[in-house]
Amino acid sequence: MPIEYILENPAVSSLIIERREHSDVVVGAPHHAPLGTPNLPCPEHEDSDENTGHIGRFLASLLGCHSIVACNYTMDGNKRRDSDYFQVIAAWRPRSLVEIHGHGGELAAYDIEISCGSIERERWAKQLAEVLKEKLAPIPALAPYAISGTFEAIYYKATKSKTIATDQWRAFHIELPKPLRASKAQYLPFCTFLAESLQEVLESYRKD
Repeated sequence: MPIEYILENPAVSSLIIERREHSDVVVGAPHHAPLGTPNLPCPEHEDSDENTGHIGRFLASLLGCHSIVACNYTMDGNKRRDSDYFQVIAAWRPRSLVEIHGHGGELAAYDIEISCGSIERERWAKQLAEVLKEKLAPIPALAPYAISGTFEAIYYKATKSKTIATDQWRAFHIELPKPLRASKAQYLPFCTFLAESLQEVLESYRKD
């Protein structure tokens, strides 16, 4: 079954696992559903993150790294260590995980919120937020999106996410607003700048 068909079909529940050249970074999207499908068949996490699977796969292709997308999933994979979503990531033993999520705008304090799961890891989230903000500033369609990685300032802190609040890898929980996720003309260039930002930030960690 073609991957694009799975991503666009709300009746198909599937875990899309793709291996690319690099395994030191993994991109995940645990709550994907197609645009127009606001709910998942999952009692623990009913709200879907529409279109995040497309965004996660494109970002992973730019980084040349492994990716995993839970589509219309019946399990809240990033909240359980025994989930297949978590276990696949753990088996790859990455140095860094980048998770793409989506919000509806009602609760988020910023358009784009980045968390590493705790106040102790805030410096990583703030660094990525600042680099990304600088890259988006000259782009008229993307510059208006407010970005923050300040732990106490953001709403989506990801403290209960088992894939984010862990010492097994360095994790980035990235919340994106629906207008950005819904527009291919916006999310494709956004992913390019996010990939560049991640490469800069992760390279700085390798030099530590």
